[in-house]
Amino acid sequence: MVDRLNKLKVVAWNCNMAFRKKYKYILSYKPDLLIVPESEHPENFKDTFYSDVVWIGDNNKKGLSVFSFNNIKISLHKSYCDEFKYILPIEVIINNEKIINLIAVWAQNDYEDPKRRYIGNVWCALNHYKDLLETSIIIAGDLNWNVIWDSKKSPLYGTLTI
Repeated sequence: MVDRLNKLKVVAWNCNMAFRKKYKYILSYKPDLLIVPESEHPENFKDTFYSDVVWIGDNNKKGLSVFSFNNIKISLHKSYCDEFKYILPIEVIINNEKIINLIAVWAQNDYEDPKRRYIGNVWCALNHYKDLLETSIIIAGDLNWNVIWDSKKSPLYGTLTI
């Protein structure tokens, strides 16, 4: 199983919506796991091009998808907390054996708490999921960070405390 884990191909792509019109382009990379922020609900696809999928969103036109391929099974980890709606802890299972955890990320703006904007929310979520960080894990997705927020004027500047 370690050999399979070493060869696991993970691709993350913010598709900027309308993924149903674009997904064939990303499949040429032959991912085992595909994290797609701004993806619509899988019911909007005409075909099933994946082995398994976990999706979350406020409407069926825009959410966070995690697709698996090559008979890999995925499921939402029991520790999922909807306070961090678009930061999904996922269990990755090959041949009925859990091989790794994945945290799929689509960082969002928190309009009520400026310190939890984008990467601040990711930081808070990773603190919530800290037990998972002690396992074999992949963290991937759209962290929505920009160097313009690295200045002292940014509410995220410095050490964030909860």
